[in-house]
Amino acid sequence: MIWTFILGAIAGWAAPHAEERLRPLVDEHLPGAPVGAAEMRAISLALCVLTAALVAALTGSGHGLPLALGAALGVLGPRLWEKVRGQRVPDYDS
Repeated sequence: MIWTFILGAIAGWAAPHAEERLRPLVDEHLPGAPVGAAEMRAISLALCVLTAALVAALTGSGHGLPLALGAALGVLGPRLWEKVRGQRVPDYDS
């Protein structure tokens, strides 16, 4: 179960990084109107979580809830970490 949570967190963290590599593939294979930034983020997150779910299923630890919670933490984790860091360091310049 913890393995699935970790896979979800990695998938959520990797989604913004995968966007850059997925953009040319999506633009090439989905002709028509260009894909917006929000749609691209959603596609990237969905593909990363799907990959993590496949790995979890192949390793025999495919639980959906830890995977979803890990993905949410992976997406929100960097923002939350910056918020915590910003509260610890006083801003004397302002």
